[in-house]
Amino acid sequence: MLDGRDIKLIDIIDAHPDIDPVDLAERFSVSDRSVRTYVRKTNEALGSCAQIEKRRGGGYSLRVLNASAFAALRARDAHAGQDAVPTTPEARVDYLLNDLLSRADWITVDDLASILFVSRNVITSDLRQVAATLERFGLVLEKRPHYGIRVTGPEMSRRLCLANLTLDCIIGTGGSASLDVIARCVSESLAEEDFQINSAAYQNLLVHIAVAVERIRANCYVPMEPEHLERMRSTPEYLIAKKVAAAVERELTAELPEEEIGYIAIHLAGKQTLYTPGSDADANLVISDEVWNVVSRMLEMVWNAFHFDFRNDLELRMNLARHIVPLSVRLRYRMRIDNPLLSDIKQRFPVAYSMALESSCILAEEYGNALSEDEVGYIALAFALAIERQKSERPRKNILVVCASGQGSARLLEWRYRQEFGTWLDRIETCDVAHVASRDLTGIDYVFTTVPLERKLPVPVREVKYFLDDEDVNSVRRILSGEAAAAAPLAAYFDERLFLGALDAEDKDGALDALCARVAEVHDVPGDFRALVQRREELAQTCFGNLVAMPHPVTPVTTSTFVAVAVLNHSVSWNGQEVRAVFLVSVSSLRDQKLDAFYRGMARLLTSREAIQKLVSNPDFATLLDVIDTYSPEPEKE
Repeated sequence: MLDGRDIKLIDIIDAHPDIDPVDLAERFSVSDRSVRTYVRKTNEALGSCAQIEKRRGGGYSLRVLNASAFAALRARDAHAGQDAVPTTPEARVDYLLNDLLSRADWITVDDLASILFVSRNVITSDLRQVAATLERFGLVLEKRPHYGIRVTGPEMSRRLCLANLTLDCIIGTGGSASLDVIARCVSESLAEEDFQINSAAYQNLLVHIAVAVERIRANCYVPMEPEHLERMRSTPEYLIAKKVAAAVERELTAELPEEEIGYIAIHLAGKQTLYTPGSDADANLVISDEVWNVVSRMLEMVWNAFHFDFRNDLELRMNLARHIVPLSVRLRYRMRIDNPLLSDIKQRFPVAYSMALESSCILAEEYGNALSEDEVGYIALAFALAIERQKSERPRKNILVVCASGQGSARLLEWRYRQEFGTWLDRIETCDVAHVASRDLTGIDYVFTTVPLERKLPVPVREVKYFLDDEDVNSVRRILSGEAAAAAPLAAYFDERLFLGALDAEDKDGALDALCARVAEVHDVPGDFRALVQRREELAQTCFGNLVAMPHPVTPVTTSTFVAVAVLNHSVSWNGQEVRAVFLVSVSSLRDQKLDAFYRGMARLLTSREAIQKLVSNPDFATLLDVIDTYSPEPEKE
């Protein structure tokens, strides 16, 4: 009988006649000697219907001796062998996760290598990815000499990790917990109660129930604190969960204990993503003092880090609070949810995403788990809406336009300014240069003059040409729309002394140590600067994806804003993501600094794949300035 390794070997050789022994060994991640052993054992299984032969000085080929017998042998053994053995690193990791999560006993690395027909070194490498995945769910890959390895951790965490694997791995071949049957039970129960649930949460619920049924059949149960279960019994979701559980029990002849009903209710309670105005989601939603205080802390953090003041924005507060009620359930129970808009959110609203990423550490601290990028993306939508609303609600400005002389020319200027900048203007007043000194400027926000003024005025003055050219129009528009006309370009925040190109760092800590040491040499920073950066790393992720991380102190501690950059010779793991470019940011603690343009430029730069690839390929300061200039220009109009 052919096993999975035999079938894999036959398929490879059949598809690549005269395949080189070295190539074949690489495909199995074993030595040439092991390949010879594989060939010998496969030939024994093939018998007289076919043989694998090696040409002298050449490679391996398959010679079929009896076509009908060979076809019959393949048909009989293909399903049992080929489907059971993964052939790619990704498939092996999924297989290992499913195997280790489903077993309670120990298993050795050598046994796993034998099962998957690869070397011990390959399994050891795959297990590093397995351990990283388990860690995200609060599970540990325990190792013990002479025993082997096993997964340790709460049963609920095992289930949540299983639910994130492919459905084939979750249910297994021949599992009786049919997703179609469960879907029918859930759909009918929710329809009877007129309970709405989005598609992503619906799929998560189906998978949760399927995993629960399989684990219960293996006598693995999830405990729940009695007081917590008592609280769940009083919720409307619990009554619906009872109806779902009864239907599942009826269809699948599997008894679900009350704790399992409680966890179905938890899934229903964590069903929502971002609150949608006008939906029915508000009907039974209670925003507690705890949630309200969490929102306050988030907005305070955004103010400290970005100098955007949303602390009195009631609509943003309500949107975040409504979203956090179900989000807190997902965080407490490590429930994951996909965000199909994530890449678009990062690209279109980079500043809002940065705000969400920064404030997510408050949520992680409060509810015990870090937010995934998908969850951060949903929070970013709330901030993006607030930013856009803040732009549209900016108070209109009153301006005085000064010209050389003549009422006619003054009226012409007034008309031109109203035409170009009417969106941002309330009142336009005009006067000639001779009367500026006696003019009452109460209520005037800006003075625009076509001629030099000999005396200083108590309000900002901007000289422009009589016939406004494009440069004047853009400059005035930035002033009136709230942009700083003389805002520092992004490159001004970078210093060649704070650039570490081609840095050798073994890990994240090594990169941070080198950057913080260099910062301390150039700037006056507190002695605990490195500790403040580390504290921020512990609260929530600072990696953006795109091979980039943006660490920073947990609170602003410097009088100026600057960026230190390290380009690493090889990628390091940064909370599970690969990073090659590190931008250590320290923002000014001075409240009067406007940093919105800085954050917009940084966000565009860090999310630009072309910019980062160019910097990584040419790790020098000149390249950094070039990509800043090319990929993060300041917009002239919002």
